[in-house]
Amino acid sequence: MRSCGRFQHDEISCSDAVATIIYKKKNREDYCSTYYSNKNFQDTYAFSIETLPSESTWDIPAHILKVIMIPPIARKQPARPPSNNHKKGFNEEKFKRSKVTYSKCGTSGHDKKTCPNFAYPN
Repeated sequence: MRSCGRFQHDEISCSDAVATIIYKKKNREDYCSTYYSNKNFQDTYAFSIETLPSESTWDIPAHILKVIMIPPIARKQPARPPSNNHKKGFNEEKFKRSKVTYSKCGTSGHDKKTCPNFAYPN
């Protein structure tokens, strides 16, 4: 049996499992974590959360205000060294095309069908 691993990670059934559960006429809630139940959802939003007051009214101790936060020293992660043969983009030298010339008349910008110098019967 193949598993996508969604239940192991999120504790919620994937669409294939839900289809099988419905086909077997089982209760979907039995195959899902109680964390996702309707009651827990309602309990989560049952009380209101008060917003923070304006920053100008905050009472911050002086010793906290003196602390200067600096970012941590970032280390270069180990990686494969870059190669000199990177893939060239469309506008780089490798992809620049030379002008194509029509071999019968030697001029560029057209082909056999649109050559102004030769008329071919239809």
